[in-house]
Amino acid sequence: MDSEEKKAGRDRVRSCLFDRLDQAGLVRKRGMSAEAHDQARKRLIDHLAYMDEANLLTLAEVVMDHADGPQQNVMPAEVTIRNLAHGLQAPPFAEKRIVSSWLASVEGPIAEASGHLVELYRFLRANGRPPMAFDMTQIKERAGSNQRQRQLVGDRIERAAASAADREWLEAYLQDERAARALVAQGQDKRETAHEDA
Repeated sequence: MDSEEKKAGRDRVRSCLFDRLDQAGLVRKRGMSAEAHDQARKRLIDHLAYMDEANLLTLAEVVMDHADGPQQNVMPAEVTIRNLAHGLQAPPFAEKRIVSSWLASVEGPIAEASGHLVELYRFLRANGRPPMAFDMTQIKERAGSNQRQRQLVGDRIERAAASAADREWLEAYLQDERAARALVAQGQDKRETAHEDA
């Protein structure tokens, strides 16, 4: 999501979600400072910028239904709103911080050099958590299997014997490979810039 899209998304969250909640009379939780309330709102505006207008309008109604307090007019917790939002419209994969941060770290180049970058990318996307030792064993086994599959499909394509399913599998794999490599490259660029600035 580029900066213009992100700005338009934030504006959409303000108008479709928070303006509606303010109009409905939702207030901050008792004991929560105005500053903490504003910071939570800013985080939500940033996080929910991926959502479309229809889902944000629906989210406003759902948040009102989940209002706390004796008069049912207290804004639910930030995590509650995030979870409700994800139930309506899941964030794009790239929005999951674990994926970009893990692959942009030194782990990304290691995975790329070891030949299991795509499988690590897919694991992070599916699980939203760092891999454990057992997970890494499975990731590496899957990488070996996928490399064999990639070779077979490549051979079939060369012989004009590949099925539509073969071509779809290869395209999905290559698409994930491009996305994962872009995240690794971003991380390397950041480390190089930081090193030059130091």
